Amino acid sequence: MLLTCYGLKLTMADLKRIQQCLSKELTTDYLTKIANRRFFYQHIQQLTDQRFTLIIIDIDFFKSINDEFGHDVGDKVLTELAALYAKTLSQDCVFARLGGEEFAVYVPDDNQQYAIDLSQQLLSIARTIELTKQRNVTVSIGVSFKAADESLAAVLKRADLALYKAKNNGRNQYSLA
Repeated sequence: MLLTCYGLKLTMADLKRIQQCLSKELTTDYLTKIANRRFFYQHIQQLTDQRFTLIIIDIDFFKSINDEFGHDVGDKVLTELAALYAKTLSQDCVFARLGGEEFAVYVPDDNQQYAIDLSQQLLSIARTIELTKQRNVTVSIGVSFKAADESLAAVLKRADLALYKAKNNGRNQYSLA
């Protein structure tokens, strides 16, 4: 009986550890080890009545980085950028890889000056990653602010449009929606 109880205790501990691992895998991007798209969208969908800032970041010319330097260098750029940004962002922000070379940041307020300062900081951080002596990584950033009565889809759409505006205006910059 004692052995059976001890065996059950070990099995329960193993099951709990496996559940924690699976939960982490479901919410974490496998390459960058930051939150994934699923976690990010689930998090911000819960905040329907709150104001916040949404920042979308896209690495400029990422396909050419992969083509010119190889996918291993592209992966290194993704992991290094994610690590640098994760270290920089405050604990109340949610930072995630949406897919490919696109990242997003949820900021729990809608302070425009803070968003501008943060966007400039994110642009500067990206430029610290050196590909060659003459070429550094750059990003384009789109920023939108959620009003209390606005849908999440509308906020995302405006952030995406701002991102495209930054790219169309020459990249390596941010644009506000």
